[in-house]
Amino acid sequence: MPTRNLLWTSGWDSTFRLLQIILVEKENVQPIYVIDKTRRSLKVEMEGIKKIQEKIKELYPEAYQRILPVWYAEEDLTINKEIEESSKYINSLVRLGPQYSWLAQFCHNHNLSNIEISNDKNLRTDSLTYFLMTNFINADLTNTLNQEKYNKIAPVFKHFSFPVTMLSKRDMLDIAIKNKWENIMYLTWFCHKPRKNKACGKCTPCINVIKKQMGFRIPVVNRMKGYFKIYFSRKKSNRKLN
Repeated sequence: MPTRNLLWTSGWDSTFRLLQIILVEKENVQPIYVIDKTRRSLKVEMEGIKKIQEKIKELYPEAYQRILPVWYAEEDLTINKEIEESSKYINSLVRLGPQYSWLAQFCHNHNLSNIEISNDKNLRTDSLTYFLMTNFINADLTNTLNQEKYNKIAPVFKHFSFPVTMLSKRDMLDIAIKNKWENIMYLTWFCHKPRKNKACGKCTPCINVIKKQMGFRIPVVNRMKGYFKIYFSRKKSNRKLN
């Protein structure tokens, strides 16, 4: 039976993909969690992984057997020159989170390929997913300029596959409800700066959750903080344009 290698953070997208693998495709999955000790959400993410596993075991004991022990990778990662230069190039074109560089380095160090990374659908032309779809995943390599750009992007992303880029978070929710997975999905985590184990509402992942019509997952008071941040950010941008 094939085994899928999946970067799993207990987040919405990667948990959805894990459920797809074990419940729909009925294949084994090797979850990988690369530990970043500076990450404020480290504790709640690791607790989330355990809670999700327990819920899967309760509801789908047979499918639970398809989940291999989580590979908790903890190591010092020194970014090599090729990945560093590729990251700088990508950052000059679109915002690239720092985690992609050290995930690429981790894969390089362990000679890993086809590692599933879960980036949801995003049609905003300034988003990383849109950038990857147009310049890497679906790039027309018959064009010399496209090939050159692809080669510059590849050191960071060549280790990965992108199984959920055609699905939005709302699409995943609809599929989860249809398949009665929603109770598992609601155990997922996303906030980078939790307060008392609650989503802060103001960090980048929280703002993205609100923008993608998933704000119900954030406590009301913290959600309002997110709405205010979005409002004042737009107001500031409009002032610059004027």
